[in-house]
Amino acid sequence: MVVASVSCLYGIGNPVEFQKNVITIKRDQQISRTKLLHQLVQSLYSRTEADFKHGNFRIKGDTVDIFPSYADDAFRIHFFGDEIETIEQFNIQTNKVIEEYDRLNIYPANMFVTSPDVLQGAIKDIQDDLVKQHDYFKDIGKHLEAKRLKERTEFDLEMIRELGYCSGIENYSRYLDGRLPGTRPFCLLDYFPRRLLNGC
Repeated sequence: MVVASVSCLYGIGNPVEFQKNVITIKRDQQISRTKLLHQLVQSLYSRTEADFKHGNFRIKGDTVDIFPSYADDAFRIHFFGDEIETIEQFNIQTNKVIEEYDRLNIYPANMFVTSPDVLQGAIKDIQDDLVKQHDYFKDIGKHLEAKRLKERTEFDLEMIRELGYCSGIENYSRYLDGRLPGTRPFCLLDYFPRRLLNGC
């Protein structure tokens, strides 16, 4: 008998693209604050100045606070010029430092993270299929469906261009993964090493 979470079956992003967007930082590492911020945006984190919540980062002088989507506490990176001076985990309610780290992996804020070149290719493929499906609906007299499909998909594409994701992005996973029609999406089991699954 196998007992598994629904996440083992639910479609999620490409594990290779996910791994590419994991940010590893170390104490005393030479990296500009601007470069780290760019990497955070690429990993689908959003900058905020007000409501600090999961998947956000904020900047205060020479420090960058990051609140990962998978953690209860946030991380604070102190810079001295272009060098990471300290890495701290802190409680967002009390601001109390919980622990200091020499090294930290920051995982993407969204499972459907992907690199810019893959994203551009996916957008083109979605647009191509949109034109075909829109024309098909019009040809069979379903003008309302054609209009709704066009409006919704164009809105989603605009969000993907601006933010790198949209609400319901899992509906476009085939394009983001470069999979053929009818092939299954990636799931949690794809994130485990093959040797681990073979041993089960």
